Amino acid sequence: MTRLFLCLVCLLSACSSVKPVETETQWAIRSIAFAAWPEASVQIDNDARTVSIVLPFGSKAGKSVVDIQLDKGITSVPASGETTDLATLKAIYLSDVKGNAIRYAVTVSVRASSSTAFSSMREMRYLVKAWPAGDKLSFRLPFGADLHHLSFEADTQEALRFSPSISDIDLSSPREVSVIAADGETTRKITLEASLYPKDTGVRGVYLPSPSHTGSFFSYSEVRKSLDLLASLNFNCLFVCAWAASKTAWNSDVLKENSTWPTMAAGNMYASYTGGSGDAVHDIIEEAHARGIKVILWFEYGFMHGIGKVNNSDPVLAKHPSWIGIRDNGSACHYNDTDYYLNGYDPEVQKFMLDLMKEAVTRYPDVDGIQGDDRLPAMPRNSGYDETTKARYLAATGKAAPADYNNADWVRWRLDVLNGFAAKMHTELKAIKPSLIVCFAPNKYPWCENVLMQDWPGWIADGSVDLLTVQCYVISNYEQDASATLATVREKTTAPLFNPAMILKNGDAILPVDKIAAQLQYNRQIGTFGESQFWFDGLKIPEVQEIFKAYYSYPIPFPDL
Repeated sequence: MTRLFLCLVCLLSACSSVKPVETETQWAIRSIAFAAWPEASVQIDNDARTVSIVLPFGSKAGKSVVDIQLDKGITSVPASGETTDLATLKAIYLSDVKGNAIRYAVTVSVRASSSTAFSSMREMRYLVKAWPAGDKLSFRLPFGADLHHLSFEADTQEALRFSPSISDIDLSSPREVSVIAADGETTRKITLEASLYPKDTGVRGVYLPSPSHTGSFFSYSEVRKSLDLLASLNFNCLFVCAWAASKTAWNSDVLKENSTWPTMAAGNMYASYTGGSGDAVHDIIEEAHARGIKVILWFEYGFMHGIGKVNNSDPVLAKHPSWIGIRDNGSACHYNDTDYYLNGYDPEVQKFMLDLMKEAVTRYPDVDGIQGDDRLPAMPRNSGYDETTKARYLAATGKAAPADYNNADWVRWRLDVLNGFAAKMHTELKAIKPSLIVCFAPNKYPWCENVLMQDWPGWIADGSVDLLTVQCYVISNYEQDASATLATVREKTTAPLFNPAMILKNGDAILPVDKIAAQLQYNRQIGTFGESQFWFDGLKIPEVQEIFKAYYSYPIPFPDL
C-alpha cells in the first residue's frame, strides 16, 4: 500500500513540474481556436513557450470550448474539446507518453477599438460644444477669448488620442488634427476652427434681493466688498430690491403715511444697516457709480400683498383693509393659491405705488432707474370683482362685470387699466428725471397675460419700456423662451430692449456652470441685449466666478437707453 502511494506521488509531481525536460519529444502547439470567439487572434511562441490570446473588441473573457492542435503523442491540460474559462486561464500544460510535461504561459486580452468616432467636443474654459460636420468642427467663442491657447475634450467612450494634442492648441487659424484610435493604428483627419462673437454691448445685470435673503449688502463694508466682486467680474448693472413684504429700502414718508408702521425705520428693510452714511441705498449708489455700475431700484413685490394667505395685520393692509383685491367668488384674489394681491386696479393703490417710486427718485437723484417686476403692474386673472372696479367697468362700458373672468371684453378692459399704469409710471417718473431708466421684469408672454394680466407687448407699443428683463427661469425651456420673447419684442420695436433674466440661484441651488455657459452662448447667438442674473449670492461660488470671468473678460459701459 505504501509503495503504491509513493508511485502516485511521483506521477503527480512529474505532471505538475514546469522544469525543462531532457527528451527527444518535439514540444509544440500547432494552433488554438475558441468556439465562442472564432475571430480571436492567437500568437504561439513554441520557443518561449508562451500563448497570447487577443479577443475581438468588445468581448468579455469567459467560457468556451477550446480546440488545441498538437503533435501525435502529446496531450494537453486543458484538453482539446473541453470547455475552459479564459477569465482564469493562466497556463496550458503539455505532456508526452513518457510522462514528461512542460508549461506554456498564457495571457488573455481584448483587442483595443479601431473606432475614431466621437459625438462632440467641448472647449474646457468656455464650455462651448461643437458637433462634427463631416470632418470639421466649428467653435463660436465669446469676444475676448484667447484663440492661441484653447483646451478641448472629446465626448467619447473610446481611448482616443489627438495629434497635435488638443489640451492646448492654437486655433487662431483652422488646424488639422489626427484622431488616433485606441488600437494605435487606425487614424483619421479632422479640422478644428474657432471664431468669436461680436463684442458685448448690452446690460450685464444682477439682482440683489431684500436683506431677509442675503447679508451681502447689510453693512458698508459688505457693500464695498460685494461691489468690488461685481466690478472684478465686469458687471455693469445692479438691480436693488426697494419694495418687498410691505417694507422699503429707505425711511419712507409715503409708507409711514399708508401703513401702521410705528416709525419710518420700522418699515425700512435696511434698518439694521451699519457704517458709511447709514443709508444703504445711498451708499450702494455711490459705491456702484465709483465702479462704473448702474443702480436700478427694483420694486419686487409690486401690487402683491403677500405669500401664503391674506395677513390682515400686515401694516399696509391694516391701514387700508379695502385695498385687498377681490376675485370672482368674493374672496381675496390670488395666483395659484399662494400669491395674494392688493387691488392694482384701484386708483388709490396705484397712487400709493407710484408715490413710493417718486419718493425714491427724489430722495436718490443719482439713481439710474426704476423697475417693475412680474407683480408690477400685474393682477391675478381672477381679480377685479371689488365694488369699485366693477363700478368703473360699468361706467366705462355700460355692462356689468361678467362672472367669467376670462370674458374677452372684461380681460381687455382690465389689461388696459394695468397698461395705463405702466404708461403713467414711465411718464411721471421721467418727468422727475428725464434720464431715468424705466424698465420691467415680467414673465414670458403669453403666460404672463393669461395668468397675471401682464400685457408687456402693449407696454412696448405704448413706449413705456426702456429695458425689458423677461424672466426666462425654466432651465429646460431657456432657448425656446428666449427665442420666443425676442421674436415678440421685435414685432413691436427695433430697439434692443430684451435682456433675459437667468435663474443663477434658486433657493440653495446654483445653476450648473455648463448651463450658465450654454445660456450665455445662446444669448449671443440670437442677439439679446446682454442678460441679468437672479440673484447676487450665486456669484460668490468660485466656479461661477470663473465662467463669468471667461465670458465677461473685458469691461463694457452700461448702454445708452
